[in-house]
Amino acid sequence: MSDTPSGAQKVAAFLLSLDKDVSADLMRRIDPKVIPSVAQAMTDLAPDMCSIDSVDEIYGDLARTVYKRAGVRAQDEFELHDILTQTFGVKDADRVLRDIHSRRRQNQPLGFIETLAPEIVSRVLAEESTAVVALVLAHVSPTLSAAVLNSFEEEVALDIVKRMTSVVPPGIETMLSIADTLQARIRLAASMPAPPDPSDSLRTIADLLNFSQGEVEKSVLTGLDDFNEEMADQVREFMFTWNDLSTIEKRAMQKILASVDTKTLAIALKGSPAEVEDNIVANLSSRVKDIVADERELAGPTPIGEVNGCRAEIMVAVRALMEAGEFSPAKAGEEMVE
Repeated sequence: MSDTPSGAQKVAAFLLSLDKDVSADLMRRIDPKVIPSVAQAMTDLAPDMCSIDSVDEIYGDLARTVYKRAGVRAQDEFELHDILTQTFGVKDADRVLRDIHSRRRQNQPLGFIETLAPEIVSRVLAEESTAVVALVLAHVSPTLSAAVLNSFEEEVALDIVKRMTSVVPPGIETMLSIADTLQARIRLAASMPAPPDPSDSLRTIADLLNFSQGEVEKSVLTGLDDFNEEMADQVREFMFTWNDLSTIEKRAMQKILASVDTKTLAIALKGSPAEVEDNIVANLSSRVKDIVADERELAGPTPIGEVNGCRAEIMVAVRALMEAGEFSPAKAGEEMVE
C-alpha cells in the first residue's frame, strides 16, 4: 500500500472481507460515532486496499492486537478488596487492607497529602507555623511543595525554605500526631467553600466606577483615600491596567511615553500582548523605536518580576497623568465618535 490507511479504511476493508451477515452483526457493535466514517470508507475504498495481500495484512494486525500482552496498572483499594475477597473472603480481605494501611501510615505518615489539591493544602498550612509547613513540604513531592510554597508571601516562603534545608524529622509518634491533625483539618477544609478572594470585591468596585460619571468616580476614590489609601490604590490599579494601554489614543499615549525611560519601556514590553505593544510602538519616533529595540535585545531574557516592576513604574506615571487631568481613558460602555 502506497499510503498508510486510516483506521476507518482498515475497518471498512475488514468488514467487506467478511460474510454480509457477520459484517452487519459487527457493524451494530461499533461505536455509532465512527459509523459514518467507516460507511464512507466502504463506498470509496482505495483499490490497493482491496487486494488479498492488503486484507491479509489487516488480519495480521488484528491478530497481533488481540493477542498482544496487556500492560498492568495499579489497583485502587476497591478493586484490590474485590480481588482479595474472591481469594480469601471478606474477613481476611479487610485484615490485609488494614495491614497495608498500617504499614503505609508508618512508612509515609504524610503520604495522603500527595492526593490532594494544592489549594486545599495551602489553605490548611497557612494556619500552621513555618516549622510545621517546612516539615510537611520536605516530605511531599517537589511539584506539590512548589505549588504550596507559591501561596505564601515572599518573606514567609524564604523562612520555610531555610527551615527545609535543616529540617530534622521528629519521632514517628510525633509525625503520626501531626499527620492525624492535618488530615482532620484538611477533611474539614475540603468540605467547606474556599474563602472569597478579597480582591474580587475591589475589582467589582473598579468595574462600577468604570461605568460611573467622572464626578462619582472622583468622589468615591477620594472617600476611599481617606478611609484606606492602600485599598484606593488597588481599586485604581484594577480600573486601568497594563492591557488597557492598547486602547489609549495617540495624543494621550504620546504624553505617557514622554515621561517613560526607554530602558524601562524596553523591559516592560517583553511578553506584552501584541495589541499593547503595537499601540505603544506606533507612537514612538523612529529614533526611539531603534533605541528601545536595542535595549530590549541587550537586556536578554528577563525575570517576570523585573518585567512587572517596569510595567508598574509606567502605570504609576499613567495614573499620575490621569489624576492631573492630562488625559482620561474612555469609560466602559461609552460611545466613541470620530
